[in-house]
Amino acid sequence: MASKKTELLSSTNCYTYEVIMVVQVLAEDKEKADAKLDKEGGYVSKRTVILRDEVPLYDGNSAIKQ
Repeated sequence: MASKKTELLSSTNCYTYEVIMVVQVLAEDKEKADAKLDKEGGYVSKRTVILRDEVPLYDGNSAIKQ
């Protein structure tokens, strides 16, 4: 009797990050800087990333495919 090949299914996880950024915006005044930041963004001068959580997502399939 031949054995069946067993392979693991790829899984998807949900990762939650906390991101703290310092952004610079070049503008004539604060109101224009605020508008430009909302519309176009700015220049990221510093970014700190912290992984807060990792949760496997249920895909409706068993963990092992035969």
